[in-house]
Amino acid sequence: MVKDLGTHDIDLTAWVTQQAYTSVAAGTAHRSGRDHEDLVSFVGRLSNGIVTSHLVNWLSPMKERVTTITGERGAFVADTLTADLTFYANGSVATEWDDVAQFRGVSEGDVVRYAIAKPEPLRLEHEAFRDAVLGQPADIVTMRQGVRTVYVAEAVLEAASSGRVVELDPPL
Repeated sequence: MVKDLGTHDIDLTAWVTQQAYTSVAAGTAHRSGRDHEDLVSFVGRLSNGIVTSHLVNWLSPMKERVTTITGERGAFVADTLTADLTFYANGSVATEWDDVAQFRGVSEGDVVRYAIAKPEPLRLEHEAFRDAVLGQPADIVTMRQGVRTVYVAEAVLEAASSGRVVELDPPL
């Protein structure tokens, strides 16, 4: 699980934030009789202090690949299965009902769903690989990025088996 689906979350988070993981804490579950974990939940800290949280599994009866990025002005929700991108803005209108305001935190603002192209991902991957092999410019994961992603995945597995936070060396 961690080295299959989890690596995509690790790579996406590092790419979107342009930051490296500095520590991870994790828990895994073995429910389906496989040799390896079929669920992982992990929390990471990035080099700029951002905290990231992931839940990845093969147990859910539905496929869900959602990444939420919360910032000062709201949250982006990216559904990587459907290629949908939605922005939920923090509101500027104060909630007048005090009990609800305390429970909710920031008020709700506008919601924008972006219309973006939805090309077939495997085709794009093959075209980028072809271009790289031909020596043409290609937006592909570098060997250094790939090695770092595997390094973080190994740290997630170590954190899960030891029950401790694993500190990561800075990238080379």
